[in-house]
Amino acid sequence: MNKLQKQYAYPLCIQLTIGECESVYDPEFISLLELLQAHGFYGVELNFIDFENLPPYELKSLLERYDLRLTMVASGAYAKLHSLSLSHEKEAVRFASTEALKKMIDFASVIDAGVICGLIKGDKMGEPDICRMQMEKTIEELKTSGYLDKAPVYIEATNHYEALLANTLADAASFAVNANGPLWILPDTYHMNIEEKDIYAPLQKHQGLYHNIHLSDNNRYYPGFGSIDFPGIVRFLKTIGYEGTITIEGRNYGTISEDIKHSAHYLKTLLF
Repeated sequence: MNKLQKQYAYPLCIQLTIGECESVYDPEFISLLELLQAHGFYGVELNFIDFENLPPYELKSLLERYDLRLTMVASGAYAKLHSLSLSHEKEAVRFASTEALKKMIDFASVIDAGVICGLIKGDKMGEPDICRMQMEKTIEELKTSGYLDKAPVYIEATNHYEALLANTLADAASFAVNANGPLWILPDTYHMNIEEKDIYAPLQKHQGLYHNIHLSDNNRYYPGFGSIDFPGIVRFLKTIGYEGTITIEGRNYGTISEDIKHSAHYLKTLLF
């Protein structure tokens, strides 16, 4: 960790999306990496469509030029493009989605990154009991085939407007506990603000199941553009001895560069 990164109490990351027509070598993306380096970011989560055509070591080398590392492969953009669902009632869809996730895990495993299962776990449609059974079937297949041992896989708790399964941390944790193996959960303050009666209690109860937290404001902008009590959340994380990473995620209020600068400055007042 370099000198700038040490100004934060937790390694600070950000999720970025690479679209179909974009490239990690695009000058605008490179300028973002330079900006992240200048503000002491530790790593990036990449939500990208065409990860299959980008050698992982090549990506690792590129990020290292800017003192960054890939912390997570975010599956949402790819899942949306290909209509993937790990819990789909149709077995053919579930199987294709599981195979796609395996490719993401293979990619992540090469460069010590994790894989996020948010949108890919399924949308808000379907019969709950059947979808849960299908999700558990997927997890069991990943476990028995050794894929949960290849790279950390995180079940993200997402709100009920977006997903049928794993809306609360307790929901997500039930999958991890039932797996009886290396499966993790991912708290996100935006979703927790919708679903949880109390943000602090589930963070404490399930603290052994997560190593990364998404910070996103109540309006889905970056931290500092809404009303979530991030000072209170950070104080609480310090109190319970949290030692993982923190990742900025969300839509943009202004330009992405402006928002990174604003949110980084805001978080520097909290993460010291």
